[in-house]
Amino acid sequence: MQSTNPAITSGVVTFDHWYDFTEGGPVHRALLPFPSTAPAPFEVARWSVAPNTSNDLDVHRSREVWIIVSGTGTLTFADQTGVLRAGDVAAFDSRVPHQIRNDGPDPLVAISVYWLQAGD
Repeated sequence: MQSTNPAITSGVVTFDHWYDFTEGGPVHRALLPFPSTAPAPFEVARWSVAPNTSNDLDVHRSREVWIIVSGTGTLTFADQTGVLRAGDVAAFDSRVPHQIRNDGPDPLVAISVYWLQAGD
């Protein structure tokens, strides 16, 4: 039986630059400490949207949850809209288009948790 050292497979998560939205801001992907032989079924990203800009319209195979850390913006998903503020959470099912426009004076910062699909 293989043992797992909790000091290696647990702890503070670091983020590395992943890509930039067309106009909104940077996206950083978390590097989770779990071993490749037992990966988490999800990944985590941290991103921001500058005032008066939007993140890219997104649609994908995975489910996703956004946790708004700071700022405020107008969320558009499928054919609906709503306002999100710091502390709010939004969830999107697979293949539902979603985007947020920062309507506030400060950067909107969010954390995304998204489930990996087979083959991703």
